[in-house]
Amino acid sequence: MNNIIYFATSNSQKFASLKNLLVPLGVDLRQLEYDFDEGRDLDIRKITEAKLIQAKHAFPGKRLVVDDRGFFIPALGGFPGPFVKLLLDSFSYKGLIKLMAGETDRRAVFSFGLGYFDGESDTILTADEVGFITDEPRGDNLHGWTELLYVYGYDTFPGRSLAELDDDEWQEYLASIEEADVFAKLRDSLVKKS
Repeated sequence: MNNIIYFATSNSQKFASLKNLLVPLGVDLRQLEYDFDEGRDLDIRKITEAKLIQAKHAFPGKRLVVDDRGFFIPALGGFPGPFVKLLLDSFSYKGLIKLMAGETDRRAVFSFGLGYFDGESDTILTADEVGFITDEPRGDNLHGWTELLYVYGYDTFPGRSLAELDDDEWQEYLASIEEADVFAKLRDSLVKKS
């Protein structure tokens, strides 16, 4: 059985995270650099499907993984959606707090999409994690993740940003959101097929 799967991503942290999950299954995960045409869609599933199509054309005959993530704020009409990097590059998480000034609906949704091509068929996995936007930036422990953690919280830790969590609380948070982890869903899918 071919145990090589290629992850088309430029994000080394995402690659390392998925690799750690798949190594116990005997999967040899390898990284491929590819500059995707991100398009303008706001639906994570459609974005993920489009990325998988692009990757299959760029790397024919390979088993492939692609992913995409978005950050949707209902009070802002879903902004920034899949354009998180643009938001952070343009006016940072501090600007997001200004946009939320006076908003009573503080919900925020991380949406995750993963596409997997096994050499014959496609699998698209999606999940949402619902949290909230704090009223001001808090904490300094980003755990190697995005600056959004300064302003994003999860209900397990009321009123706190994820950047305020110590290492034990961070592990508790990760365990509590495993159902929203598309990497874990891929791992579980591969286990079922073996």
